[in-house]
Amino acid sequence: MKYKTVLSAIVFMTAALSAACLASLPYEGYGVEPSQRWDASNRLNDLARDLADRAAEIADRIEGQIDDRYGPWAENQMDVLFAADHFAAAGRTFYRLTGRLEYGPRSSVRPGLQRAYRHLLGTFRDLESAARGASRVPSLYECSSLLRRIEQEIGGDWGRSSPDMDRVDRDRLKEKSWEGNYAKGRGATVFLIERRGPGDLIRRPFKDLESLFKYNFDQNRGNNPWAHVADIPQETLDRMRTGETINRSFEGLMIIEPGSLPNRPVYLIQGGKKRGLTKPELVARYGGWKKVYEIPKEIISGYPDGDPIQ
Repeated sequence: MKYKTVLSAIVFMTAALSAACLASLPYEGYGVEPSQRWDASNRLNDLARDLADRAAEIADRIEGQIDDRYGPWAENQMDVLFAADHFAAAGRTFYRLTGRLEYGPRSSVRPGLQRAYRHLLGTFRDLESAARGASRVPSLYECSSLLRRIEQEIGGDWGRSSPDMDRVDRDRLKEKSWEGNYAKGRGATVFLIERRGPGDLIRRPFKDLESLFKYNFDQNRGNNPWAHVADIPQETLDRMRTGETINRSFEGLMIIEPGSLPNRPVYLIQGGKKRGLTKPELVARYGGWKKVYEIPKEIISGYPDGDPIQ
């Protein structure tokens, strides 16, 4: 009888320990502390919903501005509209993703969320770039604040920066060789990389190809700006703050297509039009051949024809 009592106690203790061990396993979400799952995921989902709402409002208001104030094909307005639509679409996708966090522990979903966040941030940076020099875009500051809070939530411990994001920050702060060079962004956008004081690097978009070539000439770099493009990871470029747009032109200057063929036409840019010089000796009147800039044909063809200079 004594042995039966001891045996029963052992069986009972073994069963209790087994149940406790099974309950502690994070199988299908069970056993994960609420502070690691529900609070954080709900908070992130709320932020993502607010951001998606703001992004949708921005896209709607920009489309309304184009119809009411600027005309449907006004300069720069299409760039802003499509950038806003891309940001709104990314916001909706990110919101849907954050609604699924309850189905996995944070250690498994965080890497994917970080990649998703970089895509989202990239579309916001593109909207910032497109909006500079165009119509006023409402709610950009609110979206920037929400993005910062979202980044904090998806950090290394739902509130601390992840090692990967810390590495990106360190890279952009220490890489002095990027300063003064150009960087290729998404699409056709090219940026100048600058550092303001001792702080972070910033990116300044060129308004167009003409602005890039004129800036390159102003820096005495010749007619090949592509030789000064730095190899900067897209995720690092996305995290840089966007500075003022660089807008320059060849107004008042002589231009010519690059090449070695004789009798290439020389133009003087006046009043936003290209005026052909009808005689070679006219070049001296406007500064001589040293003041003739070789630029791509696509820039020259962008100017409407003006009256020839006799």
